[in-house]
Order: sequence, then structure tokens, then C-alpha cells
Amino acid sequence: MKLIGYIIRHFIPISLLIVLGVGIYTIATPPPSSRIDGLGIDLLSSPPLTTEAVEGQLNAIQQSGVEYVRIEMNWSLIEASQDVYDWSSVLPLDLFFSSAQARGLKCIAVVTGFPVYLTASGLPLDQQTIGLRWEKFIRAAVEHFGEQVNYWEIGDQINSTNSARSLAQSNPAFYSKMLKAASKIIKNVDPNDQVWMGSLVSATANNCAVNPLSFLLEVNAAKAWNLADAVTYQPRRGATAPEMPSDSDINQGCNASMPASSASLSAEVLSIQDLARQLGGKPVYITGLTWSPDELVSLQGSRAIDANTLLSDLLVRASIILTGADAVPLVFWQVDPINQPQSITSLSDLSASVVNSKSMGQVQGQTGSVHEYRFQNGANLTILAWRSQDGDAPQPVVFSNLRTKYLTAFSTDVLGLDKNYGTIIQVDGTGSSIVMLNERPVIFITKTGTWDEQIKAAVTNQVELWRLDLQALISRGLGNLKGVFTQWLDGLFDQAKDSVVDWGSEKIRDMLN
Repeated sequence: MKLIGYIIRHFIPISLLIVLGVGIYTIATPPPSSRIDGLGIDLLSSPPLTTEAVEGQLNAIQQSGVEYVRIEMNWSLIEASQDVYDWSSVLPLDLFFSSAQARGLKCIAVVTGFPVYLTASGLPLDQQTIGLRWEKFIRAAVEHFGEQVNYWEIGDQINSTNSARSLAQSNPAFYSKMLKAASKIIKNVDPNDQVWMGSLVSATANNCAVNPLSFLLEVNAAKAWNLADAVTYQPRRGATAPEMPSDSDINQGCNASMPASSASLSAEVLSIQDLARQLGGKPVYITGLTWSPDELVSLQGSRAIDANTLLSDLLVRASIILTGADAVPLVFWQVDPINQPQSITSLSDLSASVVNSKSMGQVQGQTGSVHEYRFQNGANLTILAWRSQDGDAPQPVVFSNLRTKYLTAFSTDVLGLDKNYGTIIQVDGTGSSIVMLNERPVIFITKTGTWDEQIKAAVTNQVELWRLDLQALISRGLGNLKGVFTQWLDGLFDQAKDSVVDWGSEKIRDMLN
């Protein structure tokens, strides 16, 4: 190893190594897949506070078939006094992460909070003091949980007035420093761990303090953009259906270059995606998707369905819009897996329908009240459709360009997509079918093409899935190499810095003598 290091230092040009390193950085980050990565559950508003709650929630999540779960890691609760870390003081994180790992679930640790002991003196704190404590905490967390946590989200609602979660009090420059420090520590321990930016809230959210687009631009200006693997976003649009323009006004503190307050959910998220692409091509994930009880009452009106059913329907419709129109690869529902079983059933059905599929886009609904989205997974075609007006009254809707003889229709809250629970819908010789739809979304499943075309599509689909798995495997290997290169480069710069300091000290001594 010493010989290799000597050769690298003395015979290989530094410029060549830097070019190689840039190549490693580029290749180690695989291009985003066009497939839907998954759906997840957000537990930040319903954390399991007891051992029984941990096991109950994780059992429900596992049975739903989703893989991702978002959980809070509150710095203020864990480090109540300096350098003393209690990882299960309120929320039993040790049990949660170990039990989730045993079930094959992917946990996103959302780091929030601010230690009370730092403000006990009543004196104002400088960012350097906070930064030093922050680095120690992140290092302790990463070393403690090891392989149990591979996804780290730095803060939550980072552009809001919610100081208990935003970490940096909605200050983009200060947040960028915390993101840089956390990312460096996490990646040094495991280069393959992912670091996500904390969730941004909509400009229409009542607690928005900085426009989300402006916040991203300032993070980029602070040279922290490349330190995150993904951007996360929480739509907060008030008592508005996902297809409709928001009725909420833009918060005055967020009145920058956000689209007009009449923007739809799809347009709002698309503006974030467009900026993320321009700044460097990061995926945008949706977190905390929900409607409050008051918002549900407002939307329920005179409809015959209860609030829980309405919430499930809205979550399905919003998720289909986000994955089908905006190609968002990952969406988290803010639901309680124990106390909201109807939503969990809908989440399970939706996950079984669209995860690992490719969106074929919106077939109907760009204008009018019918919304139809199609997803392809090999020979399997899934259609999700509904109407956005007229409540529970069904209306005839025509599907066309169907290369199949029949569809099987399911409600989105049926207990599993078993044919026994479905309804057969015939398709005529022209590839058309008439179905009855209201505002409740419906899943239609079929296989397309002839037998030989179905076999070919299945083989092609499996080969592509293998390619994606291989790409991820190569990325992990290159991620390790990237970590080695980063550590070497840091050491090189430290040596150069020390050499400059030594040279400067020597020159000063010469001048004094």
C-alpha cells in the first residue's frame, strides 16, 4: 500500500487523478430510472412511542407491501445534555430500526430538532458552536445505527417557520452548512448511503417562510447542491382536490417566483422538478402527502362517503397524478398504519398496481373532468381512472386503443387485487370499452398483445429490471471507490494546507531573524 501511495503521489499527475475522480463521481451516480420506485409511509405525525406500537406499525407496513418508511430522529430529544445520546429516550429508535431492517423495510431517518442545552444560557449562539455540536451528533448517529439506516434526510419543512423541524430556522445559507457537514460525515462512513435535502413546503403553506424555489437556488449558490442525492417536497395546498387549482393564496413571505396561486398539484411539483433538473438533475420525492380533518370536511360536502374513504381516494388520485404525469419516483403518505386501515389498504393496492411500472402518461384529463393514466410493466397494463366532479354520481366514460379483450376492474380499497374481487369489463373489436366512473378512483388491470407478444414483453421487462439491478450494484461499488478517492483528496488538501502553513511560518522566522 505504501508503494502504491508513493507511485500515486510522485508519478501520476494530480490533474489525471482529478479527472479520474470526476469520472468516478459521475458514474457512481446512476441515471434516474423511468420506473416508479415505490410508495412509502410517513410516520412523523404518528410516531410509535412504545414497543408494542413499533411492532404493530411495522407489521402493518410490511403487510401493505410498501418498502419505505420515514421516521423522525429528533436531536433535541436524543441529546438532552451535552455528549449524552439516548437513542430511545422518547421514540424507541434502536428497536424501530433493527425491527424494520429484519422486515426488509427501507428507513429514512429525518434528522430534526435543536438541543435545549445549547440555549439554556439565554445567550445568542453563533453558527460555529452549533456546527461543532451538529457534527458530533451526526457522527454519533451514523456510527450507532451503522447498516440499519441507509437514507438520511437533513431537516423537515426546512423553508418553514417550524423551528422544531427545520434545523436552520429557514436560513438557506446556514442550512447549506449543516447539509455539507452531515453529507461529508455520512458519506465517509458509507459512500452508498443517501443524503436527502429536508422537505420543502409549498409557497401556499401557512408556515412557509422562504419560497421553495428561492431556497433551492440559495442552497446551490452556497455550493451545497451536490452534497444531496435527492430533493424532497411537501405539497400544502389547503382544501383543494389534487386535480384542481389551489384556492390558497401564496404566503406573503414566499412571494417570489413561484407559479401563480392557481397552479395545480402537478404544475406546482413540476416547477420544483424543472429547477432541480437545471441545477443538476436530482430526483424530487414527495413526503407528508395528506389532507387535514378540516380540509376533508370542506371537500366532503354532501357526498355519501366518510372522511376516511375520501382521504384514501384523494391520496390515490394525488399519487397517480404525481407518478403518472410528473414521473415522481417515490411518494410518502402521511397516514397512521394502525388507525387508518382503509388508507393502508388503498396504499397496498396502489403499490401492487404501479410500483416498478413505467408511466405511459395521462391519456384523458388534460381538459375536462375525466382523468385516465396508464402504466406498463411488461405485458401488464394498469389503468387508473376517475372523474373530478359530480361526486358519487357515475357517468359513462370511453377507454380506447386497448389491445386486449377485457379489463378487470377493482376499487382502490379492495382487500387485494384478486380476480374474485374484480369485475370483468369487455373490450370491443375496435379496442374500446365503456365504463362508469365517479370521483372514486378505479384500477383496471389486463395483459396486452398476443401470447408471443406477451412473452416477449415479459422477457424484455425482466432484462431491463436485471440491468437496473446491475447498474445499482456497479454504482455501489463505485460509491465505495468514490469514498476512498474523497478521503485521499481530503488528505492531499490537508497536506498541501499544512505545507503552506509551514512555508509561511518559515518565511516569518526568516524575516524576524
